[in-house]
Amino acid sequence: MDFLAHSFRVGRVFGIDIRVHILFVIWIVFELIQAGEAWTQTLWFLGMLFGIVLVHELGHCFGARSVGGDARNILMWPLGGLAYAHAPMTPWAQFVTVAAGPLVNVIFCAVSGVVLIALAGTFAVLSPNPFNAVRREHLELAGAPDWAFYVALFYHVNYFLLALNLLPIYPLDGGQLFQTIIWPFLGLQRATEIACKVGIGGCVLLGFWGVSGGGGGMLIFIALFGGMTCYQRLQALKYGMIVDERIATFDHVGRSQNKRSWWERFKRRRRRAAAEPSENPNPGAWEERVQEREDREAEVDRILRKVHTQGVHSLTYIERQTLERATRERQQRDRLV
Repeated sequence: MDFLAHSFRVGRVFGIDIRVHILFVIWIVFELIQAGEAWTQTLWFLGMLFGIVLVHELGHCFGARSVGGDARNILMWPLGGLAYAHAPMTPWAQFVTVAAGPLVNVIFCAVSGVVLIALAGTFAVLSPNPFNAVRREHLELAGAPDWAFYVALFYHVNYFLLALNLLPIYPLDGGQLFQTIIWPFLGLQRATEIACKVGIGGCVLLGFWGVSGGGGGMLIFIALFGGMTCYQRLQALKYGMIVDERIATFDHVGRSQNKRSWWERFKRRRRRAAAEPSENPNPGAWEERVQEREDREAEVDRILRKVHTQGVHSLTYIERQTLERATRERQQRDRLV
């Protein structure tokens, strides 16, 4: 079992370690054996798929860095890639981090699509169906060169991955984007709950589709993985392990005190402005920010004392997240200095 959980490093790009899971290697070997005499074409296809998924995950990493986060590792495995990107737990930061991945596929589709249209001389060469993205007969009628096949394959793979990733199934990009869009209006906890429940429903439909022969075993595995991830996320939500950085402060004993959501604060300000016009639309805002910063620093000091007396293993999930967040903020300030 330890062997099946192993991964190894294959390179480093822009300060990001690229690791490959052993199951990914086993899957490649299995596909090549199944291909038989056509193993060279299969190897070419798998190499293209690896490169597209890798650049997609790099998009997530650069998206996280653009909003003040960081990313140091990417894991390639049979169901795609996993970018270990750490971005601030705010709607915009998470939206940018997630959307940067599919944006890579959109750009790839746009470039390769333009090439195919130019070769075929018609827009009809592109199909709206991601399972049949290119109509090859148009290329054949136009007498396109042999390399047009690889451009069509490149477009097809990107279009299929884009359509699959945008399904509203957590943790696929579509499910995470759905969560970030409703987050400002409902709060992180409620948005996560709705996104995961919608994701479970989507996993059930995707699983039925895979069983009925619509997409094969890969869709079944994605449905099972997505369903388990949604369930685990709901359990983490149940036990208070998901915290919104914008609205979480800490008292002197380290208990989380969640304030109102952005939407609730917005409505409250509107009602207050209509009832009692004031010269200062947000009195006491600076004092509140100073107090929140002092509370965070006091909480970090308490956690560090706990580590000194009881060890790192005694920290709760929220305490670990708080300590990691404070460390990242301090590193960012040091870089600015």
